Amino acid sequence: LAIVTNGGGPGVLAADWANEIGLQMGTLSEENQQTLLPHLNANASLSDLIDLSEDATPEQYALAIEAANKDKSVDGVMVLHSPKFGTDALGIAQRVTQLRGHISKPVLSCWMGDATVAEARAVLAEASIPTFRTPEAAVDAFGNIASFYKNQQLLQQTPSPLSSLD
Repeated sequence: LAIVTNGGGPGVLAADWANEIGLQMGTLSEENQQTLLPHLNANASLSDLIDLSEDATPEQYALAIEAANKDKSVDGVMVLHSPKFGTDALGIAQRVTQLRGHISKPVLSCWMGDATVAEARAVLAEASIPTFRTPEAAVDAFGNIASFYKNQQLLQQTPSPLSSLD
């Protein structure tokens, strides 16, 4: 699970919970990091989380989501927005919905806050992008997706013969 966030604290909460339930963090390859980094703010960090920094723009979110989608080590993307004064929660949500048809991996979102992000949550819900109020709930949802996928893979395995009869 790759976590794209504008808030280090909520991103760390999500990463800690992912670790707690046995999910691996999807990190960008060195090549994808080098491609993305010039488009980000100086405070951005791509080590474990894709932390765009608190003043991330809708376009920076889009570039980070596209980079995660391209990366082979990423199976899903969680887009996390922590409201800060001056950020464009609605614009970011609208930009995420524009990517919906171009992203081949599951995308979940967490728009923290209440009244200030209600319209953004509505936009995401209308585009059928699951939206959660807490990072842990979004990570749990991805955990359920991962478990379902793993179980489907196990069901498709052919069992070995029960006897040695030819």
